[in-house]
Amino acid sequence: MSHVLPLPAVILGGSDRRATDLPEEGRDKHALAGFKGAQVRLGGRALAEVLVERLRASGAFEPVLLVGPVAVYGDLLPRSMLIDANGTFGANIRTGIEAVVARFPGRAVAFLTCDILPDGPRLRRLMERFAADAPFDLWFPLVRAPVQPAELGASAWKPAYRIHATAGAPATSVLPGHLVVVDPAALRLEFLYRLLDAGYRTRNRSIDRRRGAMLRGVLSELLVEDLARVVRLRAPTVTWTMLRAALPAARMLRDGAITLADLERTLRTLFVRGRHRREHPGRRVHLPLVDEMFLARDIDTVEEAQELGASLGD
Repeated sequence: MSHVLPLPAVILGGSDRRATDLPEEGRDKHALAGFKGAQVRLGGRALAEVLVERLRASGAFEPVLLVGPVAVYGDLLPRSMLIDANGTFGANIRTGIEAVVARFPGRAVAFLTCDILPDGPRLRRLMERFAADAPFDLWFPLVRAPVQPAELGASAWKPAYRIHATAGAPATSVLPGHLVVVDPAALRLEFLYRLLDAGYRTRNRSIDRRRGAMLRGVLSELLVEDLARVVRLRAPTVTWTMLRAALPAARMLRDGAITLADLERTLRTLFVRGRHRREHPGRRVHLPLVDEMFLARDIDTVEEAQELGASLGD
């Protein structure tokens, strides 16, 4: 699997079919719905156009593609860049992966949401660090949150997680980035697609509420997989193996007691195929701690859009 820059990049340009439920900290904000990549406009241009331009300017991504309805994005981007889809979050990721794997077999693939505004040079430096440390099964940066949440401006309401960089180190508050690089051949993709849908539906909720919803999603998918193993006359051990990894990690994440190494190991157990782990014991899931705040500040609310000087179309 090649992790050499530039990487193929897929922008997720789907819609929030209804405004997301905001946590208590965001009750004074107004959540956006619809196709943000087309409706949020900056300097008269759609957000998706600006994002494509910045990704290309970084020199770290080529080609840059967008998964979303041609009916929405066809007047904004060349048809050759569009992967026509209008499904759920997980379904759109499936469509993106299948399209890129067909066109660029053997390549790692970057995925980004359509509602961030990266800084081109800083993104290039981050991706150079990625390439120097590759290969990975999955690479997902976590962004250090500022000590004073007010420094996040209109994004101060976003839920943060407390993680220890190493055992014994003080906990660090982090925000999820909106960029991930995956090796499609390494992952349990069907499981991942369904879990991503559950995660996306709960993305701005408190940690406790997300934990319950995600664990229910994990359990249902594992039981289905074990049933399929029984049909094939194989031992139904998946549920027990996976929950043994997921439950302690979820508890530690809730309590702010998890280390990066714990989380990386758990995600590799959950999402990377067992055969791949056995054949590539040196590969890993990597969650680097970074300071590129633009990765965490996705535009979920009217106030966040306005803070960037953006306007809202129909």
